[in-house]
Amino acid sequence: MGVQSLWIDKVSLSDNEIKVEVQNIKRALNKSVDIQAYCVYFVREKVTQGNIHDLSKLTYLSYSMIVNYSYRDRTNSYLLFSFVSTPMKYNLYKNKAVPLTNHYYHSTKDYTLAIKGRDGKLYQFKINCSPFFQQNGLTTFCIQSALATLFNHLNISKKIILPMDINKIARLKFKQCLAGGLDIKQTKRTIKNKRLFYKTFDFHADQVEKLFKNLKTKYDLPPSGIIYPWMESGFPGFIVFETQKGYHAMPIIGHTLSTDLWRPEADIRYKRYVRNHFRSVSAWVDNYIINDDNFGMYLTYPTSKLEDKKRNLGYLVQYILFMTPKTIDFTPDTLEIDLIKILRNYLKRIKKDFKQIQINSNPWLEKLVREEHAPLVSRTLFVEKNDYIKTLQKKDSNKKILPEEVIRFFREKMPDNFWLTEITFPDLYVANKSALIHIASSFINGEPLYIQIPKFSTFYRDFKPRIAFDHEVGGHRAIYSIPSSNETFDW
Repeated sequence: MGVQSLWIDKVSLSDNEIKVEVQNIKRALNKSVDIQAYCVYFVREKVTQGNIHDLSKLTYLSYSMIVNYSYRDRTNSYLLFSFVSTPMKYNLYKNKAVPLTNHYYHSTKDYTLAIKGRDGKLYQFKINCSPFFQQNGLTTFCIQSALATLFNHLNISKKIILPMDINKIARLKFKQCLAGGLDIKQTKRTIKNKRLFYKTFDFHADQVEKLFKNLKTKYDLPPSGIIYPWMESGFPGFIVFETQKGYHAMPIIGHTLSTDLWRPEADIRYKRYVRNHFRSVSAWVDNYIINDDNFGMYLTYPTSKLEDKKRNLGYLVQYILFMTPKTIDFTPDTLEIDLIKILRNYLKRIKKDFKQIQINSNPWLEKLVREEHAPLVSRTLFVEKNDYIKTLQKKDSNKKILPEEVIRFFREKMPDNFWLTEITFPDLYVANKSALIHIASSFINGEPLYIQIPKFSTFYRDFKPRIAFDHEVGGHRAIYSIPSSNETFDW
């Protein structure tokens, strides 16, 4: 990260940032409880007499508030909040920071914070991060910390939402705040109170267990493959798992990729009965990036842990929940498999249905049509139309762009949100992060709305072709990425 200086300020217990927290601690323990608080700043530059008077010139890597309380035999020290920049490798000699390889963050954004200088002025600075919170063990617990992380990402308040604010959103009375966190019903109600929706995977529900078993048996798709589209779509979510003392919640803020894995593509080639010869890109996801209020931020949680059985107490997942801006009726795991089937059939009939397509003139299309069992990779995520149009307007690998009439029809006729499924060959995904086929589908009933293959685009209505366009875009195009100020570094 390149930290060279540490700045510590003692905080007045009457400051607005901590005043309510102090009141809650005193109410839970005793008014005579000893409480101290400190603000801690890490900066990249060496703080000297030359720059200490102009704090705006410093590069702030973190801003945290530590709270210590002590009453009789009960003591605790915790981070009320901590805004820490997403991890980067820093070279002091070259004065350059590089993101960690193949780390992708979905629940981070720029936070505007402030530090008070010796002159009494407030100096604002920005940190791109996923905020980290710790429970105080009295009125807030791990679920409040997790919800605070995710609610802040959703821009539902102009102020920073702290774990104690979750109790207000949940409409808990003070005695309820002391009960030890929120159960699943209270958690869902808290989310509804902010006019949000949710998708829950209860790992012990018969319906979910049957879904996992069915997809694993038929398509070799593990639970992580079912979870992936919700996470990649940028929907804030968290994992709740069982421990020896109860349950523990951790927000999911991103994932890592291992693009040199042998198994995903080898399974398609070598394994018998791999239906439709495809793999979800989730097969290359080896970890979720999580915050754990017991251990710290930006930690990696192996996706394989989702498959642990009941004998492994301590890592057994209870449920995973994602927050969504609207109700999503048609799930991406079902959609992705259906689309692969449709695509295989589509490619078989392409010469018959669309005679104007010259297959031999495009090597990518020819490979798709001729090689019936060519391994395919699919990636599905929930997108906004206006953001995706920017991707549609990009040049393909042959420097060609879609005609304006296709873009205009897409802008005028497509819904504001839809599921986007990108399909490609394994090498193009792993090495180039690019796709050959792009399919937009309804999140209400799974109806295909738009299909683009090399040199051809078709719009659909009521499951039937509506209008078709031929064009010069015959190469692969960069996969869609959700707009973010967070820099990534691909291998």
